[in-house]
Amino acid sequence: MSLIYTFRGDLVLTGALHIGSGSGDENTDATVVRDAQGQPYIPGSSLRGAFRAAIERLSPTLVGEPPAREMDELEEKVRPLIEDRPEATVQFVLNDELNSIERLFGTTYWASPLTIPDLPLLTETPAQEIGEIRHGVGIDRDTGAAKEQIKYDFEVLPRGHTFRFLMRCEMEPNHQETWEKLLAIGLRLLEMGELPLGGRLARGVGQVQLKNLAVFQLDMSSKEVLKRMLVGESNDARYGTRQPDGWVQRIVEEL
Repeated sequence: MSLIYTFRGDLVLTGALHIGSGSGDENTDATVVRDAQGQPYIPGSSLRGAFRAAIERLSPTLVGEPPAREMDELEEKVRPLIEDRPEATVQFVLNDELNSIERLFGTTYWASPLTIPDLPLLTETPAQEIGEIRHGVGIDRDTGAAKEQIKYDFEVLPRGHTFRFLMRCEMEPNHQETWEKLLAIGLRLLEMGELPLGGRLARGVGQVQLKNLAVFQLDMSSKEVLKRMLVGESNDARYGTRQPDGWVQRIVEEL
């Protein structure tokens, strides 16, 4: 049986943030993404993409793990190995073929054990009062000067707003040590404010910082732990046993 790690905290905007909805409205060319109630949120997929890219950039040096292969390269390697095989044996073949990052973040052939839900806004501010409009002009790539009649604007969330951060990972026993290191790298970058999110990064937006991080381990082989989770003896019981503060720092120092 495996351990399930849960990471909880607050993701605070230390600068403006723009994660676009893909459309505009009467006020701006590009609105930020909002939920059905009109409240801005951070899509878990946006954080996951930035988190993965940062880990893949540092893991070869710090952990000795190669980044995930491009989809075409992986397809070319894996497809001949699993063609015409019974579905029950495919996982055994992939078990020896995929590297640690591919297993952690998933591929076309392998479901990821790592989940990052959408991050809801915790700041108590009316939805219509949250966004700000920034203005810009198009730049001529040849002259470096502003193009005539090319003006645009976009919505940002101003600094100071806080979102609820939650991440879970079901550890594979044979990869737990490596995955702990990979996750600690990404979490440490978030704690340092060195993992920007969203679009318009060249405009100086996207700064976020993870604060108040708490780490929990849920031992799926322990009946008592699972009972506490189901009974809900405390607010944290459903996540398992809280680890001592400084978990990320300790893992990083061991790299």
